[in-house]
Amino acid sequence: METEFPERRGDDGYNAFQKWEYQPFISVLPDEKSWIDYTESFYRATELLFQGLAIGEGHPDIEGIAAMFLFRHYLELMLKRIVVRGRYLISPSENAREDVELVANIHDLKTLWEWVLRDAKPKIDQQTWDSYDILFVEKCILEFDERDKKGFAFRYPRQGGERYEYDFGWLTVASEHVQQVLDNIVTYLIESHGENEEWEEIQNSF
Repeated sequence: METEFPERRGDDGYNAFQKWEYQPFISVLPDEKSWIDYTESFYRATELLFQGLAIGEGHPDIEGIAAMFLFRHYLELMLKRIVVRGRYLISPSENAREDVELVANIHDLKTLWEWVLRDAKPKIDQQTWDSYDILFVEKCILEFDERDKKGFAFRYPRQGGERYEYDFGWLTVASEHVQQVLDNIVTYLIESHGENEEWEEIQNSF
């Protein structure tokens, strides 16, 4: 059945005193959507907002705050993913034999980056690691860490975000570059794990 919408904001005759019949808007499915990627979801929402703000759609002090929060949260989730994928490997050519330690529930980007350098970097071929624009990504992460240490500045009022202005034109391209580098790193780690599993299966078949 097609939903019939009442007169909405901006329509002639609408006012806040109208009585609407409420319709639930969140449905519970029998099976979860296993394909949903929350990290990618936050990045894609960020991308749309940054692109709009860069050309004057929206306001930096309204939608801009939400966009900065979304991008920071994307960074947090992606760094945690890289750390875990790194822990699945003992070395570039050997998978971990036991359950790996999950990432602690923290929001400190600097600490998460240090864990990336500890738990993921050694599992990546040095020449490959050096080919990534690591310095650019690190500077982006540390800038967010300096401006928003606890992850509150773009989430709650009076936590520092009121003092910031943003270059959304630059953020549009810079955030995409960061996403490309981090996505390549996590893909490398996943593929290494899969190749190691295949090699182990070949070895065990003899």
